[in-house]
Amino acid sequence: MPLRKKILIPALLLTAAFCGQADFAPPVAAQEATAQANAGDTLWQTRCAGPSRAPETLTCQATESIRVKESGQIVFKFDIIVPANKREPVLEIQAPLGFFLPGKVKLAVDGDPLSELEVGRCDGRGCFLATTATPDMIAAMKAGAKLQVDFAPVANKRRTIDVPLDGFSRAMAAIQ
Repeated sequence: MPLRKKILIPALLLTAAFCGQADFAPPVAAQEATAQANAGDTLWQTRCAGPSRAPETLTCQATESIRVKESGQIVFKFDIIVPANKREPVLEIQAPLGFFLPGKVKLAVDGDPLSELEVGRCDGRGCFLATTATPDMIAAMKAGAKLQVDFAPVANKRRTIDVPLDGFSRAMAAIQ
C-alpha cells in the first residue's frame, strides 16, 4: 500500500470518529468552563513574541481556550492578536471539526450581537475564523461578563456556549 494511503485512511477514520463527538462536546465544555471560571481559574492568558524585545517589534495576543474537561480537547479557542507596531488587532477563533459550516458562528456579548463569522479554513486541528477586532468589539468585551458563541452543530440546530470574559480587560491592558 502506498505511504499516502497508509496515512490518509487512519486520518479519515480519526476525523470521522471526532466528527461524531462534535454534536455533544460543546455544551459539556461550556458548562465545565463556566464552573472552572466560577472556581477562580485564571482566564485570558497573554503572551508577546518578536525578533527583539523592542516593543515596536512584538506581536502580542490574549488567549482563552474552552476545553472538554476530561480530555483537554479544544472546543473553541479565542485569540485577540495585536500585531507589531500596534496595527489593527485581529480576532481569530479555532472551532472544532464536524459542525455545520454554512451555519456561521455568531458572537454576542451579554446578549448584544457583536459579529457573524464564516469559516475561513479547516485542517486537522479544527476550523478557523478571523475578523478585525474593532475598538467597539474590544470595548464591548471589556465591559461584558460573557461572550456568547452561537453555532450550528448540525443543520437546523443551533447551540450557544458562554465564554467568561473574566480577566479580558486585564489581558488587553497588558498587550496594547
